[in-house]
Amino acid sequence: MQYNPALDGLRAVAVIAVVAFHCRLPLTGGGSIGVDLFFVLSGYLITSILRSEITETGTVSLARFYWRRALRLWPPLLLMLAAYVAVAPTLFPARDAIIDTAIAATYLTDYAMAFWHEPLMIGHTWSLSVEEHFYLLWPLVILATRALSQLALARFLIVAFVAATAWRIADSLIWQDWYRTYYRFDTRMSGLMLGGLIAVMPWRPKPETAAMIGRLAAYVLIIGLLMAPFRSPAFIGWGGMVVDLAAGGLILSVFSAEATKLHRFLTLRPLVYLGVISYSVYLWHYPMARLLRYDLPSGVAFLLVAGCSIAVAALSYELVEKPLKSMRRRIAPEGAI
Repeated sequence: MQYNPALDGLRAVAVIAVVAFHCRLPLTGGGSIGVDLFFVLSGYLITSILRSEITETGTVSLARFYWRRALRLWPPLLLMLAAYVAVAPTLFPARDAIIDTAIAATYLTDYAMAFWHEPLMIGHTWSLSVEEHFYLLWPLVILATRALSQLALARFLIVAFVAATAWRIADSLIWQDWYRTYYRFDTRMSGLMLGGLIAVMPWRPKPETAAMIGRLAAYVLIIGLLMAPFRSPAFIGWGGMVVDLAAGGLILSVFSAEATKLHRFLTLRPLVYLGVISYSVYLWHYPMARLLRYDLPSGVAFLLVAGCSIAVAALSYELVEKPLKSMRRRIAPEGAI
């Protein structure tokens, strides 16, 4: 895949929204939609990479794919978890840091949060668990559907997106339990499916249409950021579908046309760099937010959490992620992820 810096710009916007939301910054009550944007983007990128490999080689090297994902995701996570274990006895004395860390390190936080509301202080790792389950299963799906044409696979993914959305809505209506529906992999697959659909669908908008789709999607997501009722079962269901579609429209606009104001904004160098280190920013911000948001004004907490998270993430990127990135490139071309 050809690298598109605007996608890193989208990562930056998503992580800023999530950090602001977790710091309880005013007018960011719907900032959790940043996670939905991450899911759609992951579905798009992973599906694009796997289908490209199918086109070039006729198959997918599962061992290479899983090894590259492990090199990308696990070391920064383990670094954050090691720091959490070190400071938890002092900063979070009521927590069993070893159990919390074991749940997060084995990517079980999504179901642990759904059913037991644990591990609370590093509960943000639920989204990493959702994505990890996707990474484990999706190469097998792409292999199983490799004989399908691009159009046939797009139709399959339309059905998958509708089914995943219907399952989440049904779950939210039946159980009326926000935790149960919000965190689980099986109820959060719709954005990943939609990202995969965008990757394989043969239609691409013309620049004027792409710009219009991008503007409309941005307006919807901004409204969601300002007004989305967090912890509402109804919003998880029907509202989640709207957010997925808006995130998908934003991604479709960004990679379909480069001469738009949205694309130019997302390729600003500070945003691109923040997007590059966004994984580590996401990893480090939440325990800091949990520590500071109850005792400081929300604006001060946001500035401290964002500043410290970016600083630590930059160090992690230079000392851990960049060397591992070189190793991954020796395994296979890096592409866009």
